[in-house]
Amino acid sequence: MFNGRAFYRIPGREFSVDDGGYLILNNRQPYSIEIASPTQVETFVLWFPDGWAAEVLTNSSRPNDRLLDAAPEASGSADFFERYTPHDEIVSPRVRELRAAFAGKEPIEDGWLEEKLHALLAAMLQTQEAIKRRTEELPAVRASTREELWRRVNRARDYLHAELGSAVRLSDVATAACLSPFHLLRTFQSAFRLTPHQYLNQCRLERAKFLLEKTQIPVTEICLDCGFNSLGSFSALFHKSCGMSPRKWRVNRGGVAEENSKIREVYLTGPQ
Repeated sequence: MFNGRAFYRIPGREFSVDDGGYLILNNRQPYSIEIASPTQVETFVLWFPDGWAAEVLTNSSRPNDRLLDAAPEASGSADFFERYTPHDEIVSPRVRELRAAFAGKEPIEDGWLEEKLHALLAAMLQTQEAIKRRTEELPAVRASTREELWRRVNRARDYLHAELGSAVRLSDVATAACLSPFHLLRTFQSAFRLTPHQYLNQCRLERAKFLLEKTQIPVTEICLDCGFNSLGSFSALFHKSCGMSPRKWRVNRGGVAEENSKIREVYLTGPQ
């Protein structure tokens, strides 16, 4: 997503995708998308042909001597953790390069595009291996239990990111993750080095900064839209985190683009 956010929904899950990260969904996963934004939002979505991910996985995990014996067929499937992922130095630059190519005026050669998509898949699979290593840090003895805990705690994080404008209690987050409140709190801290409440405030502040910079929405309205109870508490937390008031941030950083200044509210929904 660029210049805003969208809500992606799959059965039993919801993801808020914005300028700060990306979302990977598995093959043939049904989803719907909803955009309700005071900015002109761009969504950039890539699809891969069937079998490509499994082929890249198979050929990147086998030693060269075995690959020379024969051309092995892809075995199994490449399954990804479906979660909102903050931008990184592995996947994100490759996506930006493809976006820039599609936005350009020059025609894209099929051979170039095929190479870039294969390289992107390899990068995506590399991040999945890094995620699996991170699951080893969670407090559980069995590997299968750690992986399931990782999935559930990421459901909690995605829930917080999608519900930042609502009044969220620890019990709500725990229900979304199918964990008890204390188990959720302990596991969340272990996985992300933040409590759920700290992460929620972080998301709210990032959303507030975006709206202050990109729109002409009044500060009080931004405060409420981002889930803060009062302008005073919002301003105090904002100043503590950013070193200045929300209004001063807007003066220093704001510069509403022409396409955004003409938009009040746009709603776009569509199943895929």
